[in-house]
Amino acid sequence: MGLHGLRASFETRFALLRMTKRADGKPTRQGEERPSGRVSNRARTLSATILALTISACSPAPKPAPTPAQAALLKPADTRLAGLYETSCKACHAIPESGAPMVHDTAAWAPRLKQGMPLLVDHTILGFNAMPAGGQCATCTPADLEALIRFMADLEESAG
Repeated sequence: MGLHGLRASFETRFALLRMTKRADGKPTRQGEERPSGRVSNRARTLSATILALTISACSPAPKPAPTPAQAALLKPADTRLAGLYETSCKACHAIPESGAPMVHDTAAWAPRLKQGMPLLVDHTILGFNAMPAGGQCATCTPADLEALIRFMADLEESAG
């Protein structure tokens, strides 16, 4: 049996056995313990690596990007923001052919979010690449733009 009562694979058991050595430098055989009763550093490292990979494999998979039909139905929960989104952001962020990151496409928004929200808001206000200045929203405040970005990046709940 391996960690947590799970049966270890043959390869894992074989690798652990290969990495343990007796005090006299000879490899141990199956079922044979090292005279010191200690596990080698290499075996310990391998065990830690296997445990880390097992834990990381248990993390939830990223949410897939919405289809264009699903994206067209998404809107912010706040009615005022929903109106601003409908008249400005949706024109590009719900149409894949526009080149803008799709609404709720977390993979497309992740590298942008790493730049920081202040920079994203500045890019929206001033315009950046194909992004029009002000995001085509003449009535949006910087706080509105930040809330809309948070919605499109799927950082807040939506209605729809």
